[in-house]
Amino acid sequence: MTLREEEVTEVRKLVVFFDMCSSSSILENLKSADRLGQMRNLLIDMKEFLSKSSEHVGFKVYKFLGDGWILLFPAETKGTTLIEFLTNISLHFRNSMRRLVKPYLSSMVSEIGLTFGIDEGTLIRFTMMERTEYVGRALNVASRLQSAIKDKDNHPAYKCLISKPAFTGLGLPRTEWSKYKVTPVKRALRNIQGGGEFRCMKLCLPLPVPLVPED
Repeated sequence: MTLREEEVTEVRKLVVFFDMCSSSSILENLKSADRLGQMRNLLIDMKEFLSKSSEHVGFKVYKFLGDGWILLFPAETKGTTLIEFLTNISLHFRNSMRRLVKPYLSSMVSEIGLTFGIDEGTLIRFTMMERTEYVGRALNVASRLQSAIKDKDNHPAYKCLISKPAFTGLGLPRTEWSKYKVTPVKRALRNIQGGGEFRCMKLCLPLPVPLVPED
């Protein structure tokens, strides 16, 4: 299959890659209780939240990956806008998980929450099989950052790793760093920069303590 030149364009995007902590353990747990439908309900609930949010926040829901999503934001997205969205989706997930899934878990799951990897850069957009597809380094980096959150962190839920250039582009004032517990870190990312140290920023989302304590 060949692509016509006019079907291929370059676009600059802020890529947000996120998924669920311990999704395999949660699925195993639900399966043992014959309650896999609760995970389906949770995913539908999250899809509806993303669909509504995309309309007023201005991002594109690019792909669903089984236990998470890839979102594409405008490259000029401000840090406060992005963090507000990440906080809102984390709160929504926490509440939906408590309502739809936790009552059906027969045993404890070590870590429940969302983790995020974020990068910004040029993507190649094209049409394949009547679908809009994207390829580019920022997609790979965001994916690797998301999976690297658990490195050196036993409690990765509701945390983000953001590439240093993407973080700079967000324009988050240094005075705000303490509010979001922003710290510079280095991670080895598979197939990125030869697996050498990659400079990024670690951000902890400022979620309020639940009114009802977590189990």
